[in-house]
Amino acid sequence: MKTRTSADIFRYWQSLRSNGRIPCRDQLDPGAIRHALPDVFILEDAEATHGRVESPRFRLAGTRLCSLFVRELRGARLDSLWSASDMEELSAVTRRVMLAGEPAVITASGTTAQGEQLDMELVLLPLRSRDGRTDRIFGSLTPLSRPVWIGARPLPFLSLDHINYPDRNAPMAEVAARATVARSFASQTRDSALRQVIARVMHLSVMDGGKGR
Repeated sequence: MKTRTSADIFRYWQSLRSNGRIPCRDQLDPGAIRHALPDVFILEDAEATHGRVESPRFRLAGTRLCSLFVRELRGARLDSLWSASDMEELSAVTRRVMLAGEPAVITASGTTAQGEQLDMELVLLPLRSRDGRTDRIFGSLTPLSRPVWIGARPLPFLSLDHINYPDRNAPMAEVAARATVARSFASQTRDSALRQVIARVMHLSVMDGGKGR
């Protein structure tokens, strides 16, 4: 992993895995990852419509994450941030994270309308709901650099560069040392108490998603 945020949230997620189980969303303590919160998010599985599986939507989205696109991301579908040619591949990754409980690390890039390019690292970590279903994803999207134009000029969309599925049981040092790609290809072109704490202290935007599942 290339960024401190990526490594820290992966390590934190590992620390919550009691007896190897996927952590529950109620186990998350924002104070434990305070420095990373502006870059983190929680996705929730969206209901299928007309037989089509929808991309997961942002329930929580950090302020620095939103600044990359110069817009609020709560309620937005994850695939709305990506080029059309990458949506199917991205959907396969998020389904694998939730259905198989496997973490994923994606290297991505985006280019502004002015031609400025930014490389980023996306971490996707499975989470369970209270009913035991793995229907949440905890993660982060972190730029590898922070140019002065972030927050002023939006990235229209992201492109997938590399996908890696790190061993969820691997020591962090080993994960960081691995080759970045398990698969690579060239792309053509945020419940109630937790929400209140995050909104007040952790600089995240909150989406009222109704009753927790």
